[in-house]
Amino acid sequence: MKNLFILTVFALIALTSCKKDYTCECKFYYDELYIGSESTTINATKSKATDDCDELDETTNQGGYLLEVDCEIK
Repeated sequence: MKNLFILTVFALIALTSCKKDYTCECKFYYDELYIGSESTTINATKSKATDDCDELDETTNQGGYLLEVDCEIK
């Protein structure tokens, strides 16, 4: 029974650390008005995919108008 538990723990660790395809969805806003979205696929571990997707977030002020990109893993 103890061996089965240890084997199960190692199997769960292996499954969670595998690279998988994650969808990163970026929503675009112009002065807080939603204007569209775009999705891209990231093949990585969940934590790396989340980090890569979050790096795409951006906020810019152009001529008094706020341009914002908000990206999240779906």
